[in-house]
Amino acid sequence: MRGEHLTRVVPPMAVVLATLAFGGRVYAGEDVKVLLEILKEKGIITQEEFDQKLKVAREKEEIRAFNEAQDIRRANREIDKRADEERKFKTQIYGQVSAGYYQASNMTSQNLDASGMSDQPKANNRLGFRASRELDADNTAVLTLESNFSARTGAIGRDSAGYGSSNINGVGGALFDREASVRWISKTYGTFVLGRGPNLQNDLSSAFDSRSNWNFGGLKPIGRYAGFHGASGINRADRLFRYISPAWNGFNLDTGVSVGGVAGNDEKGNNYYIGGRYKNGNFEMGYNHAAVKLGSASVPVQEVNNRVDFVAAKLTMEKLTLNAGYVVTRNPNPIANSGSTVLNNTFDPNKTAGRVDANTWFAGAVYRLSPEFSWNAGYYAVDDRTAQTSDNRNNDVRMFATGLTYSPYREWDFFIDYAMARRQAGATGAFTIYDKWAPDTSVGGVNGGYAESRKNQSGVSVGAQYKF
Repeated sequence: MRGEHLTRVVPPMAVVLATLAFGGRVYAGEDVKVLLEILKEKGIITQEEFDQKLKVAREKEEIRAFNEAQDIRRANREIDKRADEERKFKTQIYGQVSAGYYQASNMTSQNLDASGMSDQPKANNRLGFRASRELDADNTAVLTLESNFSARTGAIGRDSAGYGSSNINGVGGALFDREASVRWISKTYGTFVLGRGPNLQNDLSSAFDSRSNWNFGGLKPIGRYAGFHGASGINRADRLFRYISPAWNGFNLDTGVSVGGVAGNDEKGNNYYIGGRYKNGNFEMGYNHAAVKLGSASVPVQEVNNRVDFVAAKLTMEKLTLNAGYVVTRNPNPIANSGSTVLNNTFDPNKTAGRVDANTWFAGAVYRLSPEFSWNAGYYAVDDRTAQTSDNRNNDVRMFATGLTYSPYREWDFFIDYAMARRQAGATGAFTIYDKWAPDTSVGGVNGGYAESRKNQSGVSVGAQYKF
């Protein structure tokens, strides 16, 4: 009988519902459960089949959800890892450029007035690249490559005024003349520097000068004249090993050695310095002792011929900052020149580069008239302590400089400066108020174009500086 052999006819819609429920990706949510209940109500599946298929669907959904979560976690881990690597590794291109116009008197050995486009009138132009890698929470490695350059001629790779060690036949020799070093910075143990770069004297000369180590009427031309700035090994050094300690109650030890690298003679050409800085609230001071052997890579010397003791302090009181310092430079090993009474610890008659006996003191102030305007002034005095001979030399210098700076933006400074230097009669050492760039400084046809003279000088400078 047909009643005894009933055949279930599955409606086409039911087939579709069953396929959706169990084929492909199964989602055991409320929609799947509703579909199964419809099939059960229509007699297509039994209660037992309903329970079994619902269980299978839920298990597949759990597996799918687990795998999807694992994929998301793996992707997030990769993203976090890349972000962490990017956070630990940083690169930076930085620098500054200043230029303008100057006019000054007695700017050459022929005592000629000069005027024209100034180069680096505020501070040395520079372009640098820095790459740092955080090794862990306490240690960071840093690579620094930094070069000087002229905004007037495009010349690169020589420190201002051409007195640096990278000067080769009047042309810039080293591309990264300012710095080519690696640093290991540890919060626990301090900072180690290896390569070519500035030492403590460079940092102190800049930090404790009210004129911010400006090339026009600042501590830098005074320091170059008196022998505590500029010459190779004094404020920058090749083959430098430098250590800066962590701060101990506001004090940092800073010491280093610049090795000569002469085979068979470990002492030849080695330069040493030791000192530090102390900061307590608005008061700061610094000290440096340097024993330098001024020579050259081809003719390194074995005896110290330039010794520097530099001490300075500054105090900030709201809008006013006051500073003062005292420097002693000595040539511990004078050598007679062809049996005459002239010693080699004299000021250079053409251009000064250290190896002198002099006492220098300086003082200054910076007053912030408004957030954008500031006024600065500095007074500098160099007393000649070299052995007096029959030529009755007197290489004293008294220099006063002042200026106004307008900084409408963090990156821009616009400035006007005035400087004057007074010399004694009979001076034999050449000095300049403007420590300018050498590749294009020929004035009045004077060979070499150096701005030094042995007469009084005065001048004005206007310009702008951009920092990036």
